Amino acid sequence: APGPHQTTVLFTHDLHSHFLPLERADGGESGGYARLASALEQQRALHPDALTLDGGDFSIGSLVQTLYTTRAAELRTMGALGYDATTAGNHEFDHTGLGFAQMLTAAYTSGDPLPALLMANYAPSAGGPDQLDIQRAMSAYGVTDTLLLERGGVTYGIFGLMGEEADSNAPMSGMEFEPAADAAERTVASLEEELLSRNAPYFIICLSHSGTDGRGKGEDYELARRVDGIDVILSGHTHTTLEQPIEVNDTYIVSAGENSNNLCVLTLTRTQDGVELKDSRLVPVDERVPEDPEMAAWIEAAKSQVEQDYLADFDL
Repeated sequence: APGPHQTTVLFTHDLHSHFLPLERADGGESGGYARLASALEQQRALHPDALTLDGGDFSIGSLVQTLYTTRAAELRTMGALGYDATTAGNHEFDHTGLGFAQMLTAAYTSGDPLPALLMANYAPSAGGPDQLDIQRAMSAYGVTDTLLLERGGVTYGIFGLMGEEADSNAPMSGMEFEPAADAAERTVASLEEELLSRNAPYFIICLSHSGTDGRGKGEDYELARRVDGIDVILSGHTHTTLEQPIEVNDTYIVSAGENSNNLCVLTLTRTQDGVELKDSRLVPVDERVPEDPEMAAWIEAAKSQVEQDYLADFDL
């Protein structure tokens, strides 16, 4: 379609249950979901059609993780924050594949808004004892390979991947993971066929829990080099902070660091000649960002639930 067409993506990865900010060595604070909520609200005011995406490992890293299998606090909070989609990282399986299934069940039975959960290269582990429970929970939640999302006159084809190293760090996942590049080639071809049939502007975005070291190496670098047609790889797992995207084979690889320390704001333009980078910024989520009162209250409720469900057993 005639252009140019512009898109803005807001993204995080490796949030690791960091509901509360962390103290820095200089006396300041970084992260925390009440401030992240405010940062998201500020950017959405500037970019009303922006997507909000995450690259996995949204769990395991604070005491709130004790609510993972029973309350699904992380996914429900991402829903409250307005995330459109995320993918599963290796830490989502720290409670085994059955714990992952229990978390999904707790999430969808809550009735709360939830992000799409995209996993394009998973397959059931042959003969695993918990496979029926895992597959039922994934089906009920609506876990899928891809998401087609239309916003502001632009259509997005989004998919999620688990990388080889991340998979090796999740030996109790109860799943097998196809090589990411093989799955990406198949998935991008399918998305392109569907998106081209719509005769409308589109972008293809990969939520990859694979990683890059930021110096032109890593699994996501190799993924971009091998697979044509991906406009953006949102690169999680290695906790890398890239001040500017890496461009490989007409694909932009972006990474914002861990624990909601930054919100990345990526703006791209699609022209008849391809996709061009217009702007990429890391917005620090620190003490200069005011806390959103509704999210602050949500966090207080989560803290109370931790005290009731977990700390009470230790008479603390």
